Amino acid sequence: MSAAEVEAGRLGRLAVVRIRPNEDLCRAVAAAAAAEGFRHAQVRGAVGSLLDAALAYGAGRRLEVAGPGVEILTLAGEVRPGADGAPEARLTGTISDSEARVYGGRFLPDANPVCITLELVLQEWLPETDPRELEGER
Repeated sequence: MSAAEVEAGRLGRLAVVRIRPNEDLCRAVAAAAAAEGFRHAQVRGAVGSLLDAALAYGAGRRLEVAGPGVEILTLAGEVRPGADGAPEARLTGTISDSEARVYGGRFLPDANPVCITLELVLQEWLPETDPRELEGER
């Protein structure tokens, strides 16, 4: 188990976003944050459904839930710059299939297409800059 990381900062602007049908959940959330000018963002809430879903859980396990109409019950996570500097959404949540069975885990990129629509609230996160970065010590 890795040590927890604590980051100081403050909350910024809010954006209400609509993600269109067939867009991938993770990619669309990252793109929405970038379009709003958010380098870092937190997911505050969402309502919508997916055509199909793919979640990661446990030690590298993958769960696929067939749709259509996989309902998103909860959605949480953040957008941060990835290794290449491009925005990357790391999202977790719970979903329900057409038989009302509930599943939870981390949403896998390129595997969770939005069904009809998904409405999402993002909040900008403004981390404090490490003073050593300003002085070129890192």
